[in-house]
Amino acid sequence: MQRGFHPTTSAHNFCWLVVLVFMLTACNESSSTPTSQMPTRQATNPASASAIPTATIKLGSQPCPATVASASHWDAILPTELGKTKVESVTCGNLMGVTSLQAVVAVRNSGMGEILDIYIYNKLTDPHPNKVFALLGLYKGEIKISNYNTLITAEVDQNSSVNKGKSDTAFILDLSREFKWSDMAGTLVPIAFPGIFPDITRYQAERDQQAVNQGNAHWKIDATMVGSTFASTLLQWPSDAPATIVSGGGPNDENAIVSVKSTKPAGGTIKLTMERLENNSNGGIWIVTKAISDSTAITEPDPNKLGRINSPVTVKGKGNAFEAVIGKVFVLDHNYNQIGTADAHSPSGEGNGNIPFSTNVSYTSTFKNGWQDGLIVLYSYSNADGSIAGVAMSKVLLK
Repeated sequence: MQRGFHPTTSAHNFCWLVVLVFMLTACNESSSTPTSQMPTRQATNPASASAIPTATIKLGSQPCPATVASASHWDAILPTELGKTKVESVTCGNLMGVTSLQAVVAVRNSGMGEILDIYIYNKLTDPHPNKVFALLGLYKGEIKISNYNTLITAEVDQNSSVNKGKSDTAFILDLSREFKWSDMAGTLVPIAFPGIFPDITRYQAERDQQAVNQGNAHWKIDATMVGSTFASTLLQWPSDAPATIVSGGGPNDENAIVSVKSTKPAGGTIKLTMERLENNSNGGIWIVTKAISDSTAITEPDPNKLGRINSPVTVKGKGNAFEAVIGKVFVLDHNYNQIGTADAHSPSGEGNGNIPFSTNVSYTSTFKNGWQDGLIVLYSYSNADGSIAGVAMSKVLLK
């Protein structure tokens, strides 16, 4: 027997060697398991992943796919009539709130009024795309996709205060409307722009924003100047009525509250709530969305709902009464013209102080082809000189 050699130790080492071989064999078999039996996880290569474009919802007009971008593509689909109608433009955007694009096809009619008809299609690559919306008969109409992914239009209201009695060549595009996709309705539906002043529609506001971007109408990006101009324009207050910032209103703010005080005898104070157009704090214009005086309110139609109304409309609210009289309620159209009025007074016909009221207002709209942005306004008047002392406003869609 050799020195240092022990049989029991050798047997022990052999057993450990067998165990080690078994373990290595098991591991090797495990590594050869077919991939179909493994978890479905794919390796990620950052370089290759970044090269694959991700579909997103973008704001505003987008380039149309080349196969549907030409006017001739839509001639047979609509169809157009030679010498009578022609496709004037094809614009695409994410109007339905999905990553696929929709096409806005604008068709111009020849003859008086240069009437514009609008069609919106989905599933653009199909041989027979799906028409999801149509808006016909816009007198000298214009159309665009807003930065809010809504459809905004402009047309002539021939019977409005700015156009009635004018010739066809002198008409002004004064009526703007907005349409937003509704999953429930399966089409675009009319909506109200929340703005009261200086623009009552999004079409006007986006046009004004372009003018400001070009260096014009700088006052629209100054919250206090917007407040003073609101008071002098809509309330006929003196142009020097002081406006002060209550909150926000800075160069980088998206919201503001501004107080304006009338300089007339016994003049009142109004509080204006403002927002930057489409939350653009980088030079966005200020839009007044609420206007109210202390102890004065309109509760119906709800000013927070931008609801639809028909004539006659029931208006409820509260205000300061003197010998039961609170003031007057007006319905204003898209040009701020008064198209209906009624008295606001105590239901009992007597009383002073802050009291509720309810009244029915009949009105007549000059636009007969759909909904338009408008306002319900409550004015109370100074006993000293009859000037407007208090105000409450509710933005609506009216027909």
